Formats: sequence, structure tokens, C-alpha cells
Amino acid sequence: MAGAGWEAAAGWDSEIQRLAAVKALRLLDTPREERFDRITRLTQKLLGVPIALVSLVDVDRQWFKSCVGLDADQTDRGVSFCSHAIAQPTLMEVPDATEDPRFAQNPHVLGDPHIRFYAGQPIAAPSGHLVGTLCVVDRVPRRLDEAERGLLRDLAAWVELECAVVQATQWEQDTDRDRADFMSVVSHELRTPLTSIQSSLEMALSGDFGELSPRLHKLVDIAARNSDRLVRMSADVLDLHHMRRGDLRLRLAKVALVDVLDQAMHSVGHASRTANVPVAVACPDGIYLRGDADRLVQVVTNLLANAVRVSEPDTAVEVTGELHGNWATISVRDHGPGVPPDRLAAIFEPFVQFDVPQQRASGSAGLGLAITRGIVEAHGGTIRAFPAPSGGAVFEVLVPANGPEDEDRPWW
Repeated sequence: MAGAGWEAAAGWDSEIQRLAAVKALRLLDTPREERFDRITRLTQKLLGVPIALVSLVDVDRQWFKSCVGLDADQTDRGVSFCSHAIAQPTLMEVPDATEDPRFAQNPHVLGDPHIRFYAGQPIAAPSGHLVGTLCVVDRVPRRLDEAERGLLRDLAAWVELECAVVQATQWEQDTDRDRADFMSVVSHELRTPLTSIQSSLEMALSGDFGELSPRLHKLVDIAARNSDRLVRMSADVLDLHHMRRGDLRLRLAKVALVDVLDQAMHSVGHASRTANVPVAVACPDGIYLRGDADRLVQVVTNLLANAVRVSEPDTAVEVTGELHGNWATISVRDHGPGVPPDRLAAIFEPFVQFDVPQQRASGSAGLGLAITRGIVEAHGGTIRAFPAPSGGAVFEVLVPANGPEDEDRPWW
């Protein structure tokens, strides 16, 4: 049993990393592009099939970047042929779906588009993870010959090349990434001396080297707080830099959600007491996340710190944790002025800030929510913000979880 549990955990970790690679392509839900459409048109013609697709396999769906011969943008992953095809790097061929036990009862076999033949060649992201397929479908049983299989593999390699080109082009055009790269260099050069200055100031304030006069103590305390802010800001810039490059390293393990919320609540305890904004947590035991404990605490801490900062005194910040199937939802609700409707998406971008009359000065560079989104997406999850029914805002995080009754099952 221990060996089976380890293998299941390895499978979960692999899928989380694969989903992060899918999102890093930044192709999901983008408009159709001729660079991909010409490949599917050519595939359809050369192999003599009615349907040819370039699909990306997301968390719970397969989405079509290019589609010829089928009037659809996506299908449910649970009935997807492609989700089986990406299980291995070699071409998957189904000569007659009605005779294959995996697909005989599939609704797309029994009903429209009445799939009989399927062949899918997995496509890899530049990171090497299998993110989707170039696949062909026919309504009658058939088999590919060796020449046709070789052709499909070559055309899939062309899709991979286009994916790499798109990703590289987006990186080059992304001015935020350029700014983050520049700032990360500055951060590397500043972190060591800043940390040394911070330690020296804290030692001076400790009194171990003699008591400071009240006036000098005040000046040193101001310097210590500002050096601490600069150290945290440089760490944020480095985190953002790694996320932009898609190389954020996660130490994945089984993590109790109640522990994550408890640690985050203690992290903002001083700010909560100072602002007179209590934090109320409601989360049942038995919910376990699949993720990096420190990074997940960082996510909730960022959201709580923001909520406390924008809230009026004597109003509570409400945090809830719930299990929905193989997913956990973490909601942070404040009773502040809310987020302007036209900024709900923009607030997750780096360096974005907007004026909130009630918000206390924080010295923030506007990186917290961008980093939070990056961590959540690196776990294969999502984050969104929306207005609360009676005022304020709700930030909702969805991350993979192991079900309490059957922890060995794949979460997807």
C-alpha cells in the first residue's frame, strides 16, 4: 500500500507540473491563428479524414486551438480521447472505438460526431511536458499505415515548433517580464547588503550593545522597518521573476488546509490587532491539499494582509475553506470598499495599484496579487475576485485536494 501511495503522489505531482506547462504556453482561450489552422487543414487533406484538431488538455476539458471539420471549441476532459493520448509520448491509434472498452460507451462515439477512428500524436511544450495532441478523427473504422503515422508525427512536431515560437514571441513582447527581469538583477545585487543592514539595525535596537537615546531609537527603528520592507520587496521581485520564467520550484506534499489557514492567520496577527480588524476562520478538519506548504501559506497570507489593510476598523475578515470533490476552495472576504468592477482582472497584474480611500499605507510595490496568482497557477489552480453581495470583495482560490475518503485517487 505504501508503494501504491507513493506512485499516486508522483502521478499527482506530474499532472500539476503538466498543467503548469499548459498555462505557461498562454494559448488557452486565445483566438484561432493561421499558424495552427494551416497545420490542421494540411493534416486533414493529407490523411483523408473529416476532422483534424490541435487540442490542449486542461484541468477538466480539452480545448481546441485549431479545429477543422468539427463545430466545437472544447469538450469535457472526462470523455476526451486526447486525455488518454497524452499518457505516453507515442502515437495513440484507435482503429474502431466501438470495439475499444475505453471508448465504446463514450457519448461522442454513441452520438455526434460518431467517432469510429482516432489517432493522436502528443505534443510537448518547450518544457518537455505533454500538453495536448495533434489528432485526426474519422466516422468509419480504419488504420494508418507507417507512412501516414510518420506524417502525423512530423506534423505534430510542426505544432510543437509553433508553440515554442508563440511562447518566445510573447516573452519578448511582454514589457512586464522585461521590467521584472531588470528588477530581479537589481534585487540580487541588493539583497545581501540589505539583509546585513537589517540584521545590524535589529541588533542595535535589541539593547545588547547599549541603550539608545529615545530620539536615536526612533530613527533606528524607522531605518529597520524600511530595510525590512526593502528586503521583502526584493524577495517579491525574485518570486515574480521565477514565475514569469515558468521555473518556480514547488516542494509538493500532502498539506492540511487548517494548518495553512492557521499559519496565515498568525502571520497577519499583529496587523489585524493594530487595525482592529479580526480574522474569522471557518474550515473543517480533513481537507488536505496537494501543494507546497510554504507557498500556500504565502498565498493566504497575501490575501489576508490585503483584506485587513482595506477593511474598516471593527469589521471582520472572513476566511472559509471547503472541499468540493477533488478540489479545495479558499475564500477570503473583506468588508472594505470593494474592487472597482473594471479592475477585477487587472489587480492580478504586476505593479497594478488603485486608490482606496480607506487603505492604510503599506509601501507595497503592487506585486503581492501577481505573485499570489503565479503560485496558485503553478499548483494547477485558479484565483478570481468578485464583489461580495453586501459590500466588500471576495478572493476565491481553487486548488487540488485529496478527498478525505479516498486519498489515493487521482484528483483530476
